[in-house]
Amino acid sequence: MEETKQPSSQKIQIYPTSTGEISPFWRDKYEKDAKKYWDIFYKRHQDKFFKDRHYLDKEWGQYFSGTDEKVILEVGCGAGNTIFPLLATIPNIFVHACDFSPRAVNLVKSHKDFDDARVNAFVCDPTVDDLIQHISPSSVDVVTMIFVLSAVSPEKMPLMLQNIRKVLKKDGCVLFRDYATGDLAQERLTSKEQKISDNFYVRGDGTRAFYFSDEFLVNLFNENGFDAEEHILCFKQVENRSRELVMNRRWVQAVFRVGSGISAGKTESKVKYLGKDNDKPEIPKIILEDSANETEVDISEGMALEMFGISSPKEEGEVF
Repeated sequence: MEETKQPSSQKIQIYPTSTGEISPFWRDKYEKDAKKYWDIFYKRHQDKFFKDRHYLDKEWGQYFSGTDEKVILEVGCGAGNTIFPLLATIPNIFVHACDFSPRAVNLVKSHKDFDDARVNAFVCDPTVDDLIQHISPSSVDVVTMIFVLSAVSPEKMPLMLQNIRKVLKKDGCVLFRDYATGDLAQERLTSKEQKISDNFYVRGDGTRAFYFSDEFLVNLFNENGFDAEEHILCFKQVENRSRELVMNRRWVQAVFRVGSGISAGKTESKVKYLGKDNDKPEIPKIILEDSANETEVDISEGMALEMFGISSPKEEGEVF
């Protein structure tokens, strides 16, 4: 007598398996409303979130100096934490300052040290708006991009660089500082399943952050007509002893110059350890610098400790 075969039981999956990435609906929404989220950010924090960047003349003073007036473009000027330290330190410069957040530009214009004879502040999204509408072609000596390109979707980054290249002089350069892969903030965002795409995440407040690998960054600039002149991977350890927290911050600092875009592989990378860091990466052809230079992470340390130490998922996502 043949045995009746019972159909194998199948598990019914009610909810889709998590991929760790946000849905296409939310990905598109964060892209569409990016300006709104940054405007809300500056409404909430005003000019209190970031430190004034007093390290600029120490790190890159040679790019601003000279007998002739230097013309600077600050892309993503925020509340002016780059502009005003530069104006106070270097007298012979004129600064174009743009941000796609109207509230940020208003913060710059309302600053006590704002002088429209030395600063041209305007609202602009360099991934969409042509900079030539505000700045003469080939007139800028130095572009500063400090924690700004990371807020842009990776697919739009080439558009921004091509736009910037239009206003740079033939020997002009870009001074770049931004988040690096392996930063603690990236690890936190990964664990909370706030990933948009590879190395691109959304924070709890709707603003976004991309984390740059060495290869991605250099190739990005090379492919858009820039040669890498300097490339440093920086590490800093921030410790909150009362909460027993150790926070490893990682960022990249680089200089790119208008050129042929063929410098890939020719620029020797450096790694700079600022304080203790036991997680030393294995990167080929690295020069380790024992430096006492206390180059700062741009977020205020008090704010960083508070944000890393609290348990609110929303605010932990806002780490810079």
